[in-house]
Amino acid sequence: MLTDSHSRKIQYLRVSLTDKCNLRCVYCVPPEGVPLLSHDEVMRNEEFIHIIGIFAEMGLKKIRFTGGEPLVRKGFIDILAKTRERFPELELCLTTNGTLLESFLEPLRDFGVKKINISLDTIDRERYGRITGRDMLGQVLSSIEEAVLYDYFNIKLNAVLFRETLEELGPLLRYAGERDLVLRFIERMPFLGEGEGQHFIPADVLLDELAVLGKLERNRKFDTSVAVMYDMVLADGMPVKIGVIPPMTHKFCSRCNRLRITCDGLLKTCLYSPREYDVKTPYRQDMGDEALRSIILKAVEEKPREHTIECLEYGSQGCASLMSIRTMSKIGG
Repeated sequence: MLTDSHSRKIQYLRVSLTDKCNLRCVYCVPPEGVPLLSHDEVMRNEEFIHIIGIFAEMGLKKIRFTGGEPLVRKGFIDILAKTRERFPELELCLTTNGTLLESFLEPLRDFGVKKINISLDTIDRERYGRITGRDMLGQVLSSIEEAVLYDYFNIKLNAVLFRETLEELGPLLRYAGERDLVLRFIERMPFLGEGEGQHFIPADVLLDELAVLGKLERNRKFDTSVAVMYDMVLADGMPVKIGVIPPMTHKFCSRCNRLRITCDGLLKTCLYSPREYDVKTPYRQDMGDEALRSIILKAVEEKPREHTIECLEYGSQGCASLMSIRTMSKIGG
């Protein structure tokens, strides 16, 4: 098993399959857009599978496919199928915006992808359009309903915290509670400058607002490496499972067990660090698996103790433009 210099066991790899996405979310893509990578810059199917295999041999247990939007990649099912065939012991997971998910549910089940995280910042159609730049909420909600009917998937709904989120808490909580889905709120990370209505909202403000709507109790048994979990009972008695992910105000770096591979073959050990390690070029130059293992070991050894981004202001532009590294669409969600 991989262990970094701070005694953290590294077991989890997030693999970004593409920088392309069919949405234009304000926290991921700047208004002017982002230049897309050329076809040759993005790793090929067999490259992803081979590099995943090296990580599996080095002890990683969990792979989560991300993007961009992973389901827009034409080779997604091929990558999924071959990864499952070659490494049946790996836990395979998916993060998606949900717009295309419905038509992929059957193969996802067949290849044992049980855990699916779906972005759902709002269930209001107008607001969804403002956030994503697209009128596709209907497709997302239809995908969620179909996924629930399978009675197979472990579904988490991810909502990025905006000021307007606090005004929509009641409907979001009820939507998740009625379907017995985990609803996770994520502090907005400063990959892009703030725009109107997009100011940083700390998790503690969210918790205060949740407490007004019902009884909220911490459930440490179900805490994850990133999420603080709560059991909530709304005023009318409906139970809701809540997760809060506060990377800015309550760092969870001491529990970080993950690495990331970008779609152009760069290994990142910290989402907030500009440090990247090229694994695609050595592979394409036939330098051999030992060279790749050496790069991975070096990266893990140099994984920072914690990120150094601070977000101390609320109700202002305090969190804006703190990071000059890639946008989230380039790194992978």
